[in-house]
Amino acid sequence: MPVVVTSALAMLSLAAEPHLLSFGVIALGPCLAAISGSPVTVFAIGTYATTLVIAVSTYQGMWGTSDQILRIAVTIVATMISIVIAHHRRVLERNSADALKDQVMLAAVLEASSDAVYTATPEGAITTWNRGAEEIYGYSRAEAIGSSIQMLAPPDDGTALLAMFAEAAQGRRSDQIEVVRVRQDGALFDVSVMLAPVRDPAGEVTAVASIEHDVTARKRAGAKERAALERTQTAQRLESLGQLAGGIAHDFNNLLAIILNYSQFAAEQIPVDNEARDDLARVRRAAERARRLTHQLLVFARSERTEPAIIDLNDVVVEANDLLSRTLGGHIQLVTRTGEQPTTIIADRSSIDQVLFNLVINARDAMPDGGVLVMEVDHCEISSDEVGYAPPPLSGRYIRLTVNDTGTGMPPEVVNRVFEPFFTTKAKHEGTGLGLATVYGIVTDAGGSIRIVSELHVGTTFSVLFPAAEVSDLPVDVEADRPASHGNGERVLVVDDDEAVRELMVRILDRNGYKPVPAADPEAALQLADESFDLLLTDVLMPQMSGPELAQRVKARQPDIPVLFVSGYTDGNAGAGRTTGGILLHKPFTSESLLGSVQDALTGTGVPSR
Repeated sequence: MPVVVTSALAMLSLAAEPHLLSFGVIALGPCLAAISGSPVTVFAIGTYATTLVIAVSTYQGMWGTSDQILRIAVTIVATMISIVIAHHRRVLERNSADALKDQVMLAAVLEASSDAVYTATPEGAITTWNRGAEEIYGYSRAEAIGSSIQMLAPPDDGTALLAMFAEAAQGRRSDQIEVVRVRQDGALFDVSVMLAPVRDPAGEVTAVASIEHDVTARKRAGAKERAALERTQTAQRLESLGQLAGGIAHDFNNLLAIILNYSQFAAEQIPVDNEARDDLARVRRAAERARRLTHQLLVFARSERTEPAIIDLNDVVVEANDLLSRTLGGHIQLVTRTGEQPTTIIADRSSIDQVLFNLVINARDAMPDGGVLVMEVDHCEISSDEVGYAPPPLSGRYIRLTVNDTGTGMPPEVVNRVFEPFFTTKAKHEGTGLGLATVYGIVTDAGGSIRIVSELHVGTTFSVLFPAAEVSDLPVDVEADRPASHGNGERVLVVDDDEAVRELMVRILDRNGYKPVPAADPEAALQLADESFDLLLTDVLMPQMSGPELAQRVKARQPDIPVLFVSGYTDGNAGAGRTTGGILLHKPFTSESLLGSVQDALTGTGVPSR
């Protein structure tokens, strides 16, 4: 088209008088070509126009004149200006196309984003709403656009949301923060929000953009991870405390064995009507109380002997209800709920009674002014990601024992420590701090888990899980009590690194027809092992060598010698007694229990240590 126009202008200039300025219209050709936005096209048309100017002016007799030169110069200048205009037009068109393409691409990205992206006026009216916002909030684009952003916030937080948008409208980009939002169905959830002002070409803020990411799942996962870490740390701390408690109990049981037996020896030599005999009886009763305290320590350390059996938690709770209803007092209402189906577990019955008793006593103490105490038994299915139980339970079917009170409750810092031995919030002389530590030991020893939920001034709930059991699950290796008897001169090799305990056992055996031979340590015992003995009586835990290891080395010389282990804290080592055929006697022992276990070992009627 510019070629045709330029040619027509050249014909018009050719027909005009030479002195007229009509030749200048030829220069319009390059100007018209500039509209195309192509510098190459403008250059071509300019070259064509310059050629026509030279041809027309020469035809008109202006060859070499100043008029011809002027006409050529004007055409060339017009061409150059048109080339510059065409170049800038092309740049503008390209930039405009790129900007439009970027806008389309950005709009597509924002529309496809799973995050909620929307804009609103500085006053809070929603102007755009992407698909992510539809999915997160539940409002369609038609429902959201034109509505106030206050509908996205909880009722008590709408004003704060408007204030955030108003601050962003001042031109300040907000940091990423986490806030609570509300969906169309009223459900609350957590989002990570970043606000940014939207400006027009003049730099004025016309809207505020909000980019929001749903972090509810991440926060829940983080909470589970923190809870799992806390449970692991609690389990590790309790395990360490259990080992410490077991070690203390080992030494304490040695002392109790001495106190119990020597007080009995002394009492036997004092007339019945002597006041000193009564004093020794008090000493013995105090030692028995200490023995029960040590039993609690060993239960916590999971080192005390138990007698597992099939028991029904329904029966345990019903029987406890009859006793507790008369002892809790009239200011506490006791409610008992049992399962409709049998709730059988494998556990030591006396230990489970102790669990329930300790939980109920704690609940009673938490309700000095009265309240409601609920004992409940039911079946439940537990998944491996169940939160709050210690130790974490495996997936499976459980029998759950729940003890709930409406008492004073506990703060988190107390809840985190209630299973630690000797930790108590009670006044001095009102508690030992072993009740819940014992509960934890019994529950974990039975393969269970326990959880505490407590709120100040509301109450506390203990939930205890025990693996559900069938009758066929009952273990058959259960140790029974054996009667005491006297010896007939049997030689007994007595090994214990505690001199007082060793002398005590020697004295009991010597007084009852045996011929004890003491050894202060395993090395001394091995020096005597070539002699003929009817029984090896050894402590389990000794510094140089364990009792099971000593038994193996003695049996290498005397294969048929029976073994009796004695220990206040086995720490798992007595399990080696299976390889030696030994049985186990727990400290603190009495003369009767020691003599009975010796007879069991000699006759082969005792139950091997487990």
